[in-house]
Amino acid sequence: MIYAILFSLLGTIFGTLLGALFGCFFKSINKEATSFLTSFSVGSLLSLTFIDLFPESIELMTETTNNEFLSTLYVLLIVMFAGLLFYFLHECLHLLTHHHSKDHSDEDTCKDHAHSVEVFNEKYFAFASFIFFIAISIHNIPEGLTLGISFSKEVNNVPLNGILTSVVLLIHNFIIGFTLFNSFYSHQKTKSFSFMMTLISSLPAFIFALIGYFITTFTISDLYSSILFAVSTGSLLYVIFIEMIPSAFKEYKSKYTFIYILVGIVAFTLLLAIGGH
Repeated sequence: MIYAILFSLLGTIFGTLLGALFGCFFKSINKEATSFLTSFSVGSLLSLTFIDLFPESIELMTETTNNEFLSTLYVLLIVMFAGLLFYFLHECLHLLTHHHSKDHSDEDTCKDHAHSVEVFNEKYFAFASFIFFIAISIHNIPEGLTLGISFSKEVNNVPLNGILTSVVLLIHNFIIGFTLFNSFYSHQKTKSFSFMMTLISSLPAFIFALIGYFITTFTISDLYSSILFAVSTGSLLYVIFIEMIPSAFKEYKSKYTFIYILVGIVAFTLLLAIGGH
């Protein structure tokens, strides 16, 4: 339990606040370095999804149904449902928060890059902040659940998968924290207010990490665990393909993005293998 709590704090709240603290002193990060960190996170999370979460969900479901084909089908349906649910929530927020002028294409990059949701409006800042918090929560639920359930398996009493996942999310949330802090601060808010809002935005990820951990650790049903793994898989795929990959390729425009993603996949896969996955 102590591993889950400490490393969940590290990967969610600490990572985000570290980015915000960096934003207090620096206005920008080298784009190539940011591209590498973002793309590496994408590759690592892809590896986690397809090597750990998805197979584990099928394995647990098979324990219940005793039929691997049906188990795979059920898991795929749950993955699809979870991914589509988060996608439609994303689209609803996108329509609600984007008010571009007629000469501004919806395909253009948002002013505020975090989570692909542009919410800041000088006249309606309170409402915009509320919508922003919902958007961040939607993004952080998959991350938190994934982090929490990754602590459910241990090797020699050490939850290596959880520790590795927390490090990857620390890298990802460092960039998010930096972006969010500067997004708030650039709209003529104080550093203390910007720092506080960035802190609040990181709380859902930590809360859902604990929820995911306790459900998978103390549940008595393989079926419920399988469903949770499948929901985490589908929702994480939404985060990867709808938010992280477009950001990696469009926002930073590095010619090495694909290579960085491959490095993340290979590195995380090797670490899982070395850990006895």
